[in-house]
Amino acid sequence: MKTIEIRENTRIDLSTLESEVSFSIFGKVPYLYLFNIKEDNRLTFDVADGVELHLSFFSQKTIKNGKITANLGKNSQIISYFADFSEENNRLDVAINLNDEGATCEWHLASLSSNKDNKDISVSIYHNHPRTFGRIDNYGVCKDEGHLVFAGTSHILKGCHQSKSHQNAKIVVFDDACVAKAKPVLKIDENDIEASHAATVGKVSDEHIFYLTSRGLNIEEAKMLITLGYLKPILKGFDDTVRGDIDALIERRLSHVQA
Repeated sequence: MKTIEIRENTRIDLSTLESEVSFSIFGKVPYLYLFNIKEDNRLTFDVADGVELHLSFFSQKTIKNGKITANLGKNSQIISYFADFSEENNRLDVAINLNDEGATCEWHLASLSSNKDNKDISVSIYHNHPRTFGRIDNYGVCKDEGHLVFAGTSHILKGCHQSKSHQNAKIVVFDDACVAKAKPVLKIDENDIEASHAATVGKVSDEHIFYLTSRGLNIEEAKMLITLGYLKPILKGFDDTVRGDIDALIERRLSHVQA
């Protein structure tokens, strides 16, 4: 496995590296941007004590069996944004280990499943020490004959008191042939903690459609606008040099949404 030390803002094209890569994060690294994720990438991030990492992924191609693991030290932090616009059959497993006091993780995902895409995305946060914090926010759009599954697990081990873990999963569905599921799980072995989860899967609201069409949009335009509201917030996790590319891809892949 190749190990790469990261000490400053970095952009990495994963297609140029071997499938298994370990990143050692030192010092202050405000921004690490990874793109062209390969179908079988195994990525590990070891975050040193006190490091704050802004980690952004942009996925356009197939991820058949991807795996991301993060190990956080004392008072370290990851704020991660994953823009998933990959295609075909995809599976991504994410495991985040909060291994010492003050370790913090925020995971934000926007995913689109269209045509006959079949996507299964699992994110697990393990609270292995007292006073740790984890948050999972997964937002998705499912259309045509797409399949989209969000699975989330928050595990607070016994003795990890004063830890906090929260999950939020939302999928908006366009067509009757879609299959969309949100499966949040809380595994709590300690009493003195905070934990919550919320999951919503459903079609675009008729009330929202009516409101927008009453303002002059047709139904297709209204659905497009609502969908963009689900997906475009992921852009805040990327710098200006790539926001335009992701924005254009979102609109291009949604351009065939049917009324």
